[in-house]
Amino acid sequence: MDSRLTCDRGIFLIVCLAGFLISGISAYRDSSCPRICKENAYGDPVCGSDGVIYPNICEMRKKTCGKGVTLSSDPKACKRSSGSKCDHKCGGEKDLVCGTDGRTYLNKCMLQVDICRLGIGLSHLGPCNNISAHRENCPVDCKQAPLDGPICGSDGNVYKSTCQMKLLTCGQGVVRTNKKYCQTTRHCRESCWRNAKPACGSDGKIYANVCRMKAKNCGKHVFEVPMAYCSSQERTSHGSSCPTGCKNEIEKPTCGSDGFIYRSECELKLLNCGNIRRVTKVDYEKCRAKVSKCLKIKCSNDRDPVCGTDARTYTNQCQLNLATCLKGVQFAHVGNCTKLKEQQACPAKCDEEFDEPVCGSDGNVYKSICHLKKETCGQLVIEVPLHHCRTTASCNEQCAEDKNFVCGSDNKLYKNECEMRRTNCGKHVYVVPMKRCISGFHFKGCQKICPTYYDPVCGTDNMTYSNTCFLEIENCRSRSLVTLKNMGTCSEPLNEIPKNYLY
Repeated sequence: MDSRLTCDRGIFLIVCLAGFLISGISAYRDSSCPRICKENAYGDPVCGSDGVIYPNICEMRKKTCGKGVTLSSDPKACKRSSGSKCDHKCGGEKDLVCGTDGRTYLNKCMLQVDICRLGIGLSHLGPCNNISAHRENCPVDCKQAPLDGPICGSDGNVYKSTCQMKLLTCGQGVVRTNKKYCQTTRHCRESCWRNAKPACGSDGKIYANVCRMKAKNCGKHVFEVPMAYCSSQERTSHGSSCPTGCKNEIEKPTCGSDGFIYRSECELKLLNCGNIRRVTKVDYEKCRAKVSKCLKIKCSNDRDPVCGTDARTYTNQCQLNLATCLKGVQFAHVGNCTKLKEQQACPAKCDEEFDEPVCGSDGNVYKSICHLKKETCGQLVIEVPLHHCRTTASCNEQCAEDKNFVCGSDNKLYKNECEMRRTNCGKHVYVVPMKRCISGFHFKGCQKICPTYYDPVCGTDNMTYSNTCFLEIENCRSRSLVTLKNMGTCSEPLNEIPKNYLY
């Protein structure tokens, strides 16, 4: 046989084998990449290590699969002032947001492009209300108004109707936003898979699964609790009743046939009661690997309590994550767990003199603890630390002394945005264009207050100015000798002004 032919066949086999391996690696790589990203369900826009803005981390991973793109470690990588081109892969989904320039953007990603390009910021969720909040037309009552709720407001609160939102927040410029931005409405439109594990709700009802429980209670504070609280005599498929509690049980780590480890055999039965798939006690050695893996989670003792679906209060979210790893316990709500069987009396009316903003475990802000109990009667809502609600998040914040003046929607000037939010604890006050606050000021000569955003323009003196305002000052000083030459820097002129906003 010709030796050259043998060699060629050998090379052919090697090439084929290499091709097979490459295709296998490619298939493995592709399997690790998300194929579908739920619309608007994966958080805020992100900046990739390639300098491109993506709608969220899922879209970034999907669109750059196999290219080695990760989240940028440099927070300025997507800033035009740092040389970024502000390239983006934004989608066309409608999820209106308002920028600090007073313009409404199609979605957060499109706003992020102008944050990159101009250095503006997010004013609030939902469309801009360019009518001054003080001049809003507010309803007198809502007796005849349609019940079109629950409504998720731009202040983070849930309202029964649009009318109630306008009535309770008159003069604050609160607008309607996507339901996903409020705690008790984010699961309203969720499509639920057929899951065969029944769930007990804090309302005492049994649901087909946790997803159905949240979807059916749109706008209400209902969370998962152990099955024993729905029916202490609930019979399992194996004839035994659910335990009502495990307080007096001696803690003895127990390994379940589901691979989770429990505090005791009683807790194993409590957390798996109502589950079609029987979970039994097995040899502890089968859970050794699980224990060693979970104990790698190191948590601090910083107190910011959260309640788990086992009706136990955990010191902080990290401690709950450890319980999730060990025995599959999930997050129920922020704050301490409440006594589920106790019925507390609800106040009939509240004294307005003692109003002090309170953040509820349902994500809403109330005028006082009395208003919280009155308006959420029977829903087991409790007071939680202020930083868990949107309009009270900055109430106790230590603000920097930096003078980065902003104009609030109440038409007042503040030293910085943090000061604005802290001063207006519990109120929906947001950043609006500076011209609203300085319209009454009188300037002499060429004096003028300019916004700090970076939208460079080139003057006829071949100098680059941060934005058109600074060019106008120079134009005034030079007595109209310096005018606009082109948009963009002098070295990189732009043919047209990008328009990412709707109005």
